[in-house]
Amino acid sequence: MNDAAAVVDRLDAMAARLWNAIESLAANVQGDLESGSLRRTDLRIEGRCRGLIDDPESIVAGAGFVAAPGVLRDAEYWLEWWTSDGLPGTSRRLAAETDPAAVGFRDYTELPWYVAPLASGRRHVTGPYIDYLCTDQHTLTLTMPIEVAGGFGGVVGADVLAARVEREIHDVLDAAGGAVVVNGAGRVVASADPEWIAGDLVRDVRSAVWRTFAVTGLPMQVLIRV
Repeated sequence: MNDAAAVVDRLDAMAARLWNAIESLAANVQGDLESGSLRRTDLRIEGRCRGLIDDPESIVAGAGFVAAPGVLRDAEYWLEWWTSDGLPGTSRRLAAETDPAAVGFRDYTELPWYVAPLASGRRHVTGPYIDYLCTDQHTLTLTMPIEVAGGFGGVVGADVLAARVEREIHDVLDAAGGAVVVNGAGRVVASADPEWIAGDLVRDVRSAVWRTFAVTGLPMQVLIRV
């Protein structure tokens, strides 16, 4: 039990750091929008996003703000987002097509990391999924809604590579006898069990094969073989 608790505690501490950073970024975005004319040039979060990504102590691979349609006066759709390949010092602005009439446009308002906070009004974790928009790797996207003029203004969030999560907690996973961390759907986030890798689906989470331990700060469970 103590070994499982160590994994849960490490994940909860990681979640607290991530959500604190996202909440701080959200406060910046709301301040920018509420004090300006609701134009793209009112957003001044580049330094904070790049600082978060390029910090050697950070596990964040991407961060930014995704506007609700119509919130900005000079762009119907807009992503103010920075990404990287997961290494410090590699942050860059995401070049996403935001013109609905363009061939490469993808309507982000249909994606889970946007839809869930809009529907619930609460923060949400999507993934792990292969993020073809930013990282091209198994990724967790943490998002929370922001309010502008009393309505939904979009989401602020951060991307974390599943590989980086695994690297950060591998020692306690291994000490717990080859533990596996899964999301609410049973999708593997991190594993010290050679049978499972990130993205695999554990279909028998509730069976007698596993002991399960809930993580408080993230919608995840730690699995340990019986």
